[in-house]
Amino acid sequence: MRPHVVATFVLGLLSLGSSTLTPAKAEQQLRMLSHRDRLYDATSVGGSLFVVGHPGRVLRSRDGGATYESLNVAKHDEALFSVAFNDKGEGAIVGRSGFVLTTLDKGDTWSSTVVKFDKEKPSLFSVDVLDDGAIVAVGDFGVIVRSTDHGKTWTRGSYATELPADAPKCPGGAAAEGDNEDAIGEARLTDVAFVNAQQGYLVGEFGLIARSDDGGLTFKRQNSCTDRQLYSLAAISPTRLLAVGADGTVLETTDAGTSWSVLPTGTIEHLFGVWADAQRAVAVGAAGTMLVRSGDGPLNITQTDVHSWLTGVSLDAKGQGVIVGGRAYVLTTRDGAKTQTRISGE
Repeated sequence: MRPHVVATFVLGLLSLGSSTLTPAKAEQQLRMLSHRDRLYDATSVGGSLFVVGHPGRVLRSRDGGATYESLNVAKHDEALFSVAFNDKGEGAIVGRSGFVLTTLDKGDTWSSTVVKFDKEKPSLFSVDVLDDGAIVAVGDFGVIVRSTDHGKTWTRGSYATELPADAPKCPGGAAAEGDNEDAIGEARLTDVAFVNAQQGYLVGEFGLIARSDDGGLTFKRQNSCTDRQLYSLAAISPTRLLAVGADGTVLETTDAGTSWSVLPTGTIEHLFGVWADAQRAVAVGAAGTMLVRSGDGPLNITQTDVHSWLTGVSLDAKGQGVIVGGRAYVLTTRDGAKTQTRISGE
């Protein structure tokens, strides 16, 4: 899933000046990590880069990745799966057993809470912070939760398990694959991303893709024409999105999800994370798998020296940024992930 990976396309972009990135400094700072650390997500806001993971890891860099500090804000060793900010610096981190951290000041101070319903504390795999400050998170057993008071209280959202009657047919006229509504109703939801305060998307098990037009209160299912588990999505625009998942699956829509098409990838490795803008896309996954796309071109496999999984990507408009993953891997790139420098991980 992300584990998961938040869609950083709606967030403030990471700016890495050509004179600021010094991998030797970052590597020295990141000696706090061990090979048992697992890093799940990365994003940036207001000149700071944030990386989250297990056990209870929240890392911050104020200088574009040259140095890092470990923030003791989680105060426990639960896994933290996803981090997101809106343009106003309101942010959230979510993790195992309903754990949530929220901030109103670009990550300088954090408050913690636990999402709990009927004594159940569902693991939350992905979060997004909307333009109006609302927080929407998704997780185990089809859970969608929403807060409009910066995490103090939470309400349940919902998604339709059935396809709309007018949903387009799959190629060849076939119905949707994996169309088990009972299973879909308790699907593991692995990513959520909004393009504005109303319109957003989620993905999950059984090829589930759904769209919200009311800020995350309700979602309507779309026909993905796959039963593969989907782990991550990225919005290039309100109408153009990518979704990635098991067995090298990459789906693309250019009509806001009315129809989805399969892109060839040349890999059968699971893809856990994706980042995209109009110029490029980067998908990452198991066994250090990395796919890079320029514009509307093909997805090309890019070599890495990583032997664990990768799941988090945060780039800026110039293609400069970081990729994170298992065994404490942190990679930096200056060319849209075509090449990378490893500064942590083994």
